[in-house]
Amino acid sequence: MKIKNCKKKFVGASVFLLGLILSGNVFATDLKLETTEEYEAWKNLSPEEKETSIMPQTFSIEIPKEILEKYETSNVPGLIGSLFRSREFDLRTVSASSYDSKFNLADKLNLRVENQGITNECWAFSTIKSMETNIALKTGERNLKNFSERHMDYSSVSDFIDGTNSNGLNRKAGDGGLPIMGLAYLTNGQGAVLEEDMPFEDNKNEIYLKDLKKDVDTVVTDYKTLPVLKKSYTKDRYGNTTSVTYSDGNGKIYTDSEVDAIRKIIKDHLINEGAIATFNAGSKLEYYNGESIFSSNAYYCNDVATIRDHAVTIVGWDDNYKKENFKEGRRPSKDGAYIVLNSYGDGVFENGYMYVSYEDFFIESELYGISKTSSVDYDNIYQYDNFGGVLQLTSSDTNTGYIGTVFSRENVKNEIINHVGITLGDYVDVEIYLNPRNTSMRKEDLILVSKSNSTLEPGYHRIDITPTRLEGSDFAIVVKQTAKSGNGFSFQVEANVSGTPYSTVRSNNKSYFSINGEEWANLSNIQVQGVDMSNTDVCIKGFTIIEDNSSKDSIKSLVYKIDNKYIMNVSHDTTKSEFLKNITTDLGKSLYDENNKEIINDSDIIKTGMKLRLSNNEEYTLIVKGDSNSDGQITILDVSRLSGYYVGIENNYLNENEKKALDLDLDGKVSILDLSLLAEIYNSI
Repeated sequence: MKIKNCKKKFVGASVFLLGLILSGNVFATDLKLETTEEYEAWKNLSPEEKETSIMPQTFSIEIPKEILEKYETSNVPGLIGSLFRSREFDLRTVSASSYDSKFNLADKLNLRVENQGITNECWAFSTIKSMETNIALKTGERNLKNFSERHMDYSSVSDFIDGTNSNGLNRKAGDGGLPIMGLAYLTNGQGAVLEEDMPFEDNKNEIYLKDLKKDVDTVVTDYKTLPVLKKSYTKDRYGNTTSVTYSDGNGKIYTDSEVDAIRKIIKDHLINEGAIATFNAGSKLEYYNGESIFSSNAYYCNDVATIRDHAVTIVGWDDNYKKENFKEGRRPSKDGAYIVLNSYGDGVFENGYMYVSYEDFFIESELYGISKTSSVDYDNIYQYDNFGGVLQLTSSDTNTGYIGTVFSRENVKNEIINHVGITLGDYVDVEIYLNPRNTSMRKEDLILVSKSNSTLEPGYHRIDITPTRLEGSDFAIVVKQTAKSGNGFSFQVEANVSGTPYSTVRSNNKSYFSINGEEWANLSNIQVQGVDMSNTDVCIKGFTIIEDNSSKDSIKSLVYKIDNKYIMNVSHDTTKSEFLKNITTDLGKSLYDENNKEIINDSDIIKTGMKLRLSNNEEYTLIVKGDSNSDGQITILDVSRLSGYYVGIENNYLNENEKKALDLDLDGKVSILDLSLLAEIYNSI
């Protein structure tokens, strides 16, 4: 369908009554705030020290054993190893592998080396570079799109010449920021906008609020909070590192093979999904190998008490980069370094790049990478978490729990909710439920609209759900999470945190928590030490479209693409009953296989080549994406046939239906992107 208005709209909620909501006292002891030692130490800094440092990640992530084992035990490099190891494998980068000793995105993409000047927009440059490289890798383009860091910076400012920004944080332009601020901006409908619409200026000037009103070009639909490596050191009498102990944020010590596995996860992201935003103590000359900061090309910090103050962008690695390249008295114990792009132009460092040792204290302490983006494909966003997940709450009594929220909507006809966004701080399995009629979260009033077929990683995910028409003036979204780490049920919240930019957060008090999905507590009624629960929201977003009923087509679908008597984009393992639920027509309909035999059983699987016949004698051929051998499933045979088709081997052996099945992105041709998408589907099964 076509969407006439693609501009975002922020929609709030009104007061409601929900009979099952309890006072919250029953849950008073269930939840606790989960924080890291680094964050607790940062909180104790003076206001002056905080101004010259960056707020650390507030929570830690534990990687499930089975995920680490995939990277520990896999010893098959290259295409096949990556294909079966990585759920996000991308065949455009097949020439690279996390087993390679060296990789640099600059060899594949035309990376711009940009200069932040006096703006302190390093955090915006690193976040946007992550998005720009992701788009380039996914589209196969060598040149990067150019997005506005200035718009990202000013969009999180509160005070303007002509008014106050309701989506602003407690900060001024040029105060510096965090990639998580930039990621919130990229997922809440504020951005990104093109550089040409708000070009970079080397100043911190106040501007007018109206200057922010730009058309959004691209939104982020998935980003990852990558696993981290915390470090402690033993040193010789000169200050050089002799050994490093690695751990997660909870104090669990990693083995050497686990450290190597985590670095392979980081490297896989660089290869397949693009650059990674991270930090260092960039203003400290003592960590560089030159006589001045900008004349240096290598950096290494092994001081655990130092303060980070700069965001940088990881674009590659070199396992053989010699430890002797680092400054005497600041040398790591082993060779190896990340290749890092800075944001001070190409006339400094090594043409704008530098090497940062794997053993650096900050380089692996907080890592963010963007996985997927989209054009603006919605009409409304329903959300309370404009600023994103800031804190993490945990119940250690269970690994499964529920969060929910309710929204009120305008009197909009034909409004369809088709995506739900959630922010996760753990590896979880997810089920999403919806009440499209009112605010009730009783199980009997909810419908299941999505169930993850693979574990979701920490970060933000915009999840496709069964498109559902909203029928009432209010609706509810419930997310059930089951943690894979086994350390309890955790969920992210947007929260008011005093002494930080997030002190402007004000809650709508429409966020709920439940252990069993039966008894619910409003977060504002729960007491959790160290958290202002009266100003806390769960991180759930609802994305809707307004259905255009002007078309007189006899058949429609919000899920499938109907074009020239073909119905495409049908998922593998779709049953007859599931398929027909996603078809809208007033005509009679029936299904037939390739042999013209009617499909009677509702549980039969849809296969490429089946026919849908309407009572007006119209007939449509069904195409299951990726199903090139007409069995309704995705197997290694389909991957093999697509590979052969791409290199020209299978071209003369596939019929028209099978070729359409291999066009997964529905752009009319079979490309390397289709092969990548099929590999992703195969690995999710």
